[in-house]
Amino acid sequence: MRWRAKGLARAHRLLRAVLVNRLVFTPVTRPPELPAPKGPGRKPRLIYELTGEGSLSKLFEGLISASLMVAPTGFEPVFSVRHALS
Repeated sequence: MRWRAKGLARAHRLLRAVLVNRLVFTPVTRPPELPAPKGPGRKPRLIYELTGEGSLSKLFEGLISASLMVAPTGFEPVFSVRHALS
């Protein structure tokens, strides 16, 4: 049971980092191609549409530093053009 609590806590942290606003659950009509619930007396379950906005920026926050980046070869002159053509 303890592993479930850890997994749930991690899932909550991930959702908090990714979600911009709240998730909205909207009940929708059951699609006709969806099979009916099995078993005697089983009521059809509601189907929900889930909408929301997310961003991955908080997941990468602090991982990339501009001071650690260098320009790849080709974006700065490695040697002068005069020496290359002479």
